[in-house]
Amino acid sequence: MAAKNKFMNAMKMPAIADMFSSEADRQRESGDLVTEVPLSELHPFVNHPFEVRDDEDMQKLVDSIKENGVYQNLTVIPGHYLNSREYIAKCVDEGGDAAAAAAAWTPKAAWSSEDYTIIIGHRRAAAAQQAGLYELPCAIVEMDEREQMQTMMIENMQRSDLTVYEQAQGFQMMMDFGQTVEQISDKSGFSQSTIRRRIKLLELNRDSFKKAEKRGATLSDFAQLDKIEDLEARNRVLETLGTQNFNRAMQDALEQQKWQHQKAEWVEQLKKFATEDSQASYQTHEHVNAYGKWGTKKEVIMPEDADKVAYVYKVSENQIDLYKPRDTEAEDASNSAREAARATEQLAREQFAAVTKLMYELRWDFVKDLTPAECKKHLPEILAYSTPILTEYRHMEDDENVLRLLGIGLDEQIREDTELEDALKMFNAYDTEPEKILLAVAFDATDGSREGYWSTEWNGPTGASKFVYRKNDDLDSTYELLTALGYEMADDEKALQDGTHQLFAVYGSGSKADTPCDKCKAAHPECDKCCKTCDDHCNAFQLCRKEYGE
Repeated sequence: MAAKNKFMNAMKMPAIADMFSSEADRQRESGDLVTEVPLSELHPFVNHPFEVRDDEDMQKLVDSIKENGVYQNLTVIPGHYLNSREYIAKCVDEGGDAAAAAAAWTPKAAWSSEDYTIIIGHRRAAAAQQAGLYELPCAIVEMDEREQMQTMMIENMQRSDLTVYEQAQGFQMMMDFGQTVEQISDKSGFSQSTIRRRIKLLELNRDSFKKAEKRGATLSDFAQLDKIEDLEARNRVLETLGTQNFNRAMQDALEQQKWQHQKAEWVEQLKKFATEDSQASYQTHEHVNAYGKWGTKKEVIMPEDADKVAYVYKVSENQIDLYKPRDTEAEDASNSAREAARATEQLAREQFAAVTKLMYELRWDFVKDLTPAECKKHLPEILAYSTPILTEYRHMEDDENVLRLLGIGLDEQIREDTELEDALKMFNAYDTEPEKILLAVAFDATDGSREGYWSTEWNGPTGASKFVYRKNDDLDSTYELLTALGYEMADDEKALQDGTHQLFAVYGSGSKADTPCDKCKAAHPECDKCCKTCDDHCNAFQLCRKEYGE
């Protein structure tokens, strides 16, 4: 302490104007006391923003100091802030509790007049310690906190190894001590625009920023982030800076930003005639329009009844929906109509299915009752029917069904898992009725209880399906064969086949019998029914015969 007081008495404070001269000039002109100070008595500046990196440049400095010593003096001030260990020890010496002291300590908890704080020369001090030096030449000066910060900033801002973030921190600290951008520019040599851009970077997440720097991110890369207005979005993209995902993340962020602008524009337009309602939905309101992120840009047009109807809008992440109050009476009527349409559809489906199944059972019974002799007699017709079916690699629906068509029932001799071929061999069917086997197999592969002449078409306005006539070539082929074998089609079968069945008129788009056939319309175009010249036996022709006679 005695030596330190001796140094203090010999000090001469420099003028404020001298704070921003170079260290060498200041020491040469000021007459500051220069003395050797032990490294153990030198402490870093609290919250020092400039990282001392143990890199290649640091190693070169260490080697130079080992060979030549320290050419340039450090600039220090008397005293230092106690570190945590020193602070706790001081509190304990004064009768305090160590745990309480540890909890209460901050980087600026207590100032000690002992030792020295480095203002300029942190890298030299670190290098000297690595080089094994015991003490360093130091210019001891006195400065207030503002002067300390300004001096340290100006000196360190000239370092070539500073990162972008360190520069930004330095500029911000200078502004915190009352310096304007213009003053910092004059004293540091950096342009005002550069200083403002650097300071703006401090808005970004510090850890993400430093990681991006380590990944080799450039100043131009950081500059691109300025295009992103939202800070949270900017930080998300920052996490990808210096990686192959950066361009994609940047594009997504800009697209999202564009969408936010568009959404805000639509909201302003909607506010002219509608109010926001975050609870509006299809269940509570009638939906009018949607303005979405991925749809074609729409212009919000004020409805003609906006002065009478209480329109509301709901803003979600990717869409804005416009609603108006529901017309409950109209909706109830519509719902009733839809329920009735669906009930009618179900009834129609049951009736079509029932008649289709019945027609199949008639065909099935006929095939089952055919004798092997009848089948053998009509082998050419059976071959003509079966060949295209079997060559198209169609599969039988059910082995058991084929056996029943042949009059072979499952009994104790034939188990359910018995193969068809084995069962036919057991009853010597290959020898006694090969023609009927061929017919049964082909019939089972192409015909069934769902084979008919109808299909369904969705009817949007009614909310139900309508039943329409559908041509069925396979079933036509079956009927052609069965007719050749002696089958007589029922009236329902004929009406289903030609589309004149009443079911089509009741449940579909209308029966073919309800409209004139093409021949009728061509022969007598002015007649909305038919004429006696038509030889097609459609219902319209029959009506004409009744009205006009033969």
